[in-house]
Amino acid sequence: MNLRRENDILEKTLSLAEEAYGAAYRFLLLEYERRPDDFGPQALYFLACLAGGDGQSEQALMWLDKSIRENGWWYRPEVLEDDDLASLAEHPAFLALKATSDARYAQAAAASKAVFSWEGKTADKLFLAVHGNTQNAQVAREDWRPLLGSDWQLETIQSAEPDGYGTFRWSYDMASSVPVADAIEKMHGAGYERIACGGFSAGCDMLLRAITFSPARCDALVLQSPWIPMLEAHGDALIEALRRKDIRVKILCGSEDEDCLPMAEQLHDLLQRAGVPAELTIQPGNRHQFPETEALPGA
Repeated sequence: MNLRRENDILEKTLSLAEEAYGAAYRFLLLEYERRPDDFGPQALYFLACLAGGDGQSEQALMWLDKSIRENGWWYRPEVLEDDDLASLAEHPAFLALKATSDARYAQAAAASKAVFSWEGKTADKLFLAVHGNTQNAQVAREDWRPLLGSDWQLETIQSAEPDGYGTFRWSYDMASSVPVADAIEKMHGAGYERIACGGFSAGCDMLLRAITFSPARCDALVLQSPWIPMLEAHGDALIEALRRKDIRVKILCGSEDEDCLPMAEQLHDLLQRAGVPAELTIQPGNRHQFPETEALPGA
């Protein structure tokens, strides 16, 4: 499967779903039928929810059956409690599929641990990429690699918390950011000329928590589509940490990202007023995703 392509298609699907579930379902179904190998558990889940929300309960059940029974995939338990699947809540086949999925999730969660790719210094400049929710380290690598020059060593840190089959998530608490802080600190004594860290969505929150509540430091932060709930409760501590550690901040967010753009603008405003070097780039027409091309000057 191609998780990056899938994520982009699902963002387009969400845009259509804001107008009509039926149109969004037909769009995603056509994309899936054209290139089924590009799509994984998330796409089948979207198809199930769109069908369910459009009153097509049997189709919704069919997609979940294909994902869980045929393909052997699974989801976080609460994901299958979505309102769009409410019509299936008492269906025996759905309950059996959910029980199977829940058991697989529990097994995966018990065995999962954070995965840090770094094994040693191979370049003078280092970039640590932190994935978002419903992503993994490979997606982060594919997202950030085209934006970096060949002189950057790219490494990743993957969450220990499964989100679904093959994907992971970050919880918005102090514990989830510890592996990120540990990764930054581990690399800091390796003699790099420059260390930058980049996060997407929830990964931005993990980076900011790591910088705020641990000794971890870097030269620059690059925040794409930042979902940063920590800003509400810990904004003052964050600004002080960034100023004390002399960290430059580059914020990038799509003009159509209704959830994250206000947070991006709020953070930029706070940084400017505090005199912390910061730059905000609003990407025209972009939703909650990386744009097709975006340079990272000064990263």
